[in-house]
Amino acid sequence: MSAMKPGQLRPNEFEVAVLERISDDLPRIRPFILKLHVLSREFTGVGSYTNFAALPGTFFGSRKSPISLTSGISMPEVANGMGAMLFFEASRSLVLETFTFGDDFWDGDYTGFSLLTT
Repeated sequence: MSAMKPGQLRPNEFEVAVLERISDDLPRIRPFILKLHVLSREFTGVGSYTNFAALPGTFFGSRKSPISLTSGISMPEVANGMGAMLFFEASRSLVLETFTFGDDFWDGDYTGFSLLTT
């Protein structure tokens, strides 16, 4: 099982894949993805929030928050699929939100996920 576990201070393979795909629309994030420090993860039953430590002030440029994942996420136990958004604020904090579509639930297990092509 590849569930997100407490105490993981770096993004896991699921978060990295989602952030790399989002970086297609926000290239400045790419060099920082593997260096991000996870402050907390919250699971809602229909998705998750991953809070990352602040990044350098020049990171965001003039982009507006949030930035949506332009492709969907296929998750074996989630029939309608998932999406994701990256939020950032003037304080340079980052929050990655994942969410299910429809009435699906998700327990945080990302085994077998794939990112769909647009």
